Amino acid sequence: MSTSTATDTPVPAAPSADVAAELRQADEVEYPEGQWVAQSTSHGDAVEQAAGALRQHFRERAEVLVAMELRVYYRRGNNQVWLQPDVQVVHGVGRSPSRSSYLVWQEGKPPDFVLEVASPSTAARDAQHKVGAYASLCVREYWRLDPIGTLMASPLEGYVARAGGYEPVPALEVAGRVWLRSEVLGLDLRGEWRERGSVLVFRDPRTGEEWASAAEREQQAAERKLTAARDELTAARDALSARDAELSARDAELSTSQERVRELEQRLRDATGQTRPSGRDA
Repeated sequence: MSTSTATDTPVPAAPSADVAAELRQADEVEYPEGQWVAQSTSHGDAVEQAAGALRQHFRERAEVLVAMELRVYYRRGNNQVWLQPDVQVVHGVGRSPSRSSYLVWQEGKPPDFVLEVASPSTAARDAQHKVGAYASLCVREYWRLDPIGTLMASPLEGYVARAGGYEPVPALEVAGRVWLRSEVLGLDLRGEWRERGSVLVFRDPRTGEEWASAAEREQQAAERKLTAARDELTAARDALSARDAELSARDAELSTSQERVRELEQRLRDATGQTRPSGRDA
C-alpha cells in the first residue's frame, strides 16, 4: 500500500453536496431556442446576406461556427438572461452537432464576433445595453450595421475589445473606399447601399476580392473559372498557331532544300553529259 508524501499533487476536494445539487439543478434547466422576426425587408436581407456570405467564406473550416439568430445563454441555471445576435461567428467550437441555443459554459467560450443589424426599435438598445453586455461577456468584436441609413452616424460601426470595454475599429482606405478590418474574420468590412437597403460587403485583403452574398461570391468564382478556361484556351490556340507556323516554316525549308537538290542533280547531269566521250571515240 502506497502512502502520500509532501510532494504528492493534492487532489481537489469534491464539491459539497449543496454545490453538487445546485449544479444538477442548473443542468436540468431548459434553455429555449430563440424566435426571430425580421423588423423590415432591409433588416432581414442584411442579416441573411451577412450570415450566408460568412458561411460560404468559412465553408471549408469545420471548426468555425457561423450562426444567425442563435440565442446565447451565459448564466448557467438562468434561462431568463440571454443575448441573440443577428449573426455570430465562433472559432474553435465547430459546426457539429447542430445547436438550438448556445450555452457559453458548455461551449467553453463566448462568441468571437457578433453583428447586430439596427432597426428603429432596437438601435438604441444595441448602442447602449448590448454593447455593455457583449463587453462583459468578453466578445472580441461587436459590429453594428444600419440597413436604412438613418439610424446610425455611419453605415457600419465596428468595435474591438480593449481593457474590459470596446474601442472603435480604425478605418482604412483601399482604392478610394473606406473599410473596417475585422481581425476575427480576417476580412475588411463596409456597408453598401443596395436596392432594398444597406448590406455588409466583405473584402479579402489577401486577394482583393469583394462580395456581399454567398451567391455573389459563387458567381465571381464561376466567372474567374470561366476567364481562366478562356485564357487557357487562348494560350492553347496561340501555341497551336505557333506550332503550325513552325511546321510551315520547316515545310518551306524542306521544299527549298529539295529544289536545291534537284538543281544540283541537274547540274551534275549536265556536267557529266558535256565531258563524256561520244560516238567511235567513246
